[in-house]
Amino acid sequence: MDRDQIAEEVLAAVGGRDNVTANDICMTRLRILTQDPALVDTDQLSAARGVLGFVKRGSNGIEVVFGPGKVEAVHEALVRLTGIEGADDAFDDLGSGANAPIHVHITQNALRDAALAQSRTDEAPAHAGDSVDELVSLLDVIADSDDGGDPVAPLDEDDETAVAPAAADGGATAGGAAPARVLVINGPNINMLGIREPDIYGTDTYQAMLRVCHDAAHEAGFSDCTCFQSNHEGDLIDAIQDAYGSYAGIIINPGAYTHTSIAILDAAKAVGLPMIEVHISNVAEREEFRQVSYIRAACFETIIGLGVEGYRKAMHDMAAHLGL
Repeated sequence: MDRDQIAEEVLAAVGGRDNVTANDICMTRLRILTQDPALVDTDQLSAARGVLGFVKRGSNGIEVVFGPGKVEAVHEALVRLTGIEGADDAFDDLGSGANAPIHVHITQNALRDAALAQSRTDEAPAHAGDSVDELVSLLDVIADSDDGGDPVAPLDEDDETAVAPAAADGGATAGGAAPARVLVINGPNINMLGIREPDIYGTDTYQAMLRVCHDAAHEAGFSDCTCFQSNHEGDLIDAIQDAYGSYAGIIINPGAYTHTSIAILDAAKAVGLPMIEVHISNVAEREEFRQVSYIRAACFETIIGLGVEGYRKAMHDMAAHLGL
């Protein structure tokens, strides 16, 4: 993949060279500070090759999400094109939490997905086949409708899948006083649904789970649904913190971090948003170490063993809890 060409596409989407005042990198994110945020074309940005999503930061900042190992090369290319690097303290005022809510969207784009799949050909397992382009999504929001409702199970384990609705301009209050937005957070390996141990997690793909989430959110009355997935603990904590003041509730499947992360629990308690824990498999019948769930202490409900449909139930239960 031509990093210079990707940088040119990103640059065009954010309003051109004259609109960039600073750029830097943070993990897998390319941070760009713009002079006029109105010139940023988010549809064009999300359709750019190699881009997995974007996160708006503050009034003038945006973080563009790339896969591992790509952001550094794209950043270097962007520096060459603009002659601008990160300035001291340029990004300090972008903040996080209520002042900079995370809201990532990914539009489906066959050319972009094909390029992403090709870029990972050398690394992808031979058995992945045509599913690679469905599994590369790190962040996603999909649109449509379906139906749902399923039983709840006792204890949970490492799993993957999440559904979530969200509200237009911030967290909604119970009773529908404002449009309700919901955030779905998925942890490690959930992006590998359909390939990862199908005898345990089923054959539904990550993209199928996202469709379930969106459809259920629409059915349940949420105005917006944002789905976030990361294999990194700190990213999950950041997503929880960033939800404060922007989302009415969180549906979370921390994956293996369910059984190990006190830090994720602390973040959930800190923001105090209504939260539902979801696991695809029936962790209550699996290994002993999966019987421990730290995140459960911050959740009003746990759903396990329903496959990706567990996200649908979580969406409807969250809506009922919020009084939508």
